[in-house]
Amino acid sequence: MNEEAVEIMSHAIEQVLGKEQLDPPIVTTGGEDFHFYAAEIPHIKSTMLGLGCDLKPGLHHPYMTFDRSSIFTGIESLTEAIYQSLQQHSS
Repeated sequence: MNEEAVEIMSHAIEQVLGKEQLDPPIVTTGGEDFHFYAAEIPHIKSTMLGLGCDLKPGLHHPYMTFDRSSIFTGIESLTEAIYQSLQQHSS
């Protein structure tokens, strides 16, 4: 993960949800394609967003369930991160 991308995402989460809802980044293997692009194309700045959506029993499980209202929180956070990134790189 890129430190600049982590900083932008962290600030976006703080703007959308408040500082008390921001947890420190965790180390995860994530999706193979996600990490392949980040490793093979260094100028792509990437990070991951975890929503804490009560995912059960696990990702890709055929009976996976989660709090669907978290989708909107993710959309708001990603939109804010994109906005901040565009502002930062437009000058």
